[in-house]
Amino acid sequence: MSSFLITGSSGFLGKHLVNSIEKNHKVLGLSNDAQYNKSKNFSHLQLNLKKKKIEIKPSISTIVHLAAMSDITLCNKNPSLCYDINISGTKKMLDICRKKDANFIFASSSHVYGHPKKLPISEKEPLKPNSIYGASKILAESLCEGYAKIYGLNITVLRFFSIYGPNSPNHNIIFNIIKQQLKSTNITIGNRKPKRDFVYIGDVINAIKLVSKNQKGFDILNVGSGKSFSIEYICKKIAKISKKKQNIITDNKKVRKNDIPEIRCSYGRIKKIHDWKPKISIDYGLAKTYDYYVHMKKSKI
Repeated sequence: MSSFLITGSSGFLGKHLVNSIEKNHKVLGLSNDAQYNKSKNFSHLQLNLKKKKIEIKPSISTIVHLAAMSDITLCNKNPSLCYDINISGTKKMLDICRKKDANFIFASSSHVYGHPKKLPISEKEPLKPNSIYGASKILAESLCEGYAKIYGLNITVLRFFSIYGPNSPNHNIIFNIIKQQLKSTNITIGNRKPKRDFVYIGDVINAIKLVSKNQKGFDILNVGSGKSFSIEYICKKIAKISKKKQNIITDNKKVRKNDIPEIRCSYGRIKKIHDWKPKISIDYGLAKTYDYYVHMKKSKI
């Protein structure tokens, strides 16, 4: 039975991944938060990536490094903290990867591309980040490439586009819209016109699982839906799902300067190499996500 080390196991993506693979694999979760869903195949280590020395005793066949500081606003306000977690933290996990001679999957982001020159965005698109978060992911990617080539490790960088689904983080735009829709008819947002590539969490989990089965050398792969939808479109879709009235209000304080008009993924490489493609439509994904939050206690959102 292969064994996984998943960093950020108590986070949005981490929880979904643990739940998906723990039945058939030994899983060691590593996160800064307490985690109580321990099972026969799952154990958890509460640890901060800022710790100088990290030791992992069990044998590990694959490391999936998801832990990161991902809130764009917080990263821009705290670049030093972003550096410590996203870059230094990645280096520490790569050192463990080297010691364990394990395969490595690194969670990167479409934010590395910044303003794309053309759509859809392929892995060959120039990297021009317009945020501290995006810049931190580029530097971490470079570390991954260096470790793969110098030490002969199998390392895959997955550039995720806008992931959404149940149990998403508070700064997730779709969670924010649903939260407001459940409480009021007024939905306050920033820019409503920009289009984003929203990919459902279930599709992302399948991508990670497929990639983990066949890693060779160093590679970079986009993971997205291949479609883009405006924030306004998402708002109206959620209103339709909720069967409630909606009034969209633009808050100029939330409007981002130099916002990117459209982001859309080309997932041709991962489809060709790992036979992956997105299966969840935006309508089904939003409905599943909305239903999840409807059944949550109001105190939690």
